[in-house]
Amino acid sequence: MFLPLLTRWNRNERPAPPTDNDLQRARKELALAWQQFDQAEPAFIDAAILRLAAAEQTYCALLKERKISHERRNSLEIVQ
Repeated sequence: MFLPLLTRWNRNERPAPPTDNDLQRARKELALAWQQFDQAEPAFIDAAILRLAAAEQTYCALLKERKISHERRNSLEIVQ
């Protein structure tokens, strides 16, 4: 999932917008992170918090990128 984020691209090119599948996987990971947090034993609470924070940031970043790509696409449709 993170490999596309690590590959290099030309700065003038935008990466492909996140697909529905990308968002669905991120949403599932977030749900699993919440479940792990809810069920974590005291010794593992720090790891559960870190996983939850990472899952939230990933999901939010994908949503933000999706919104930007939709806005960009809509602005191009208006100009044309």
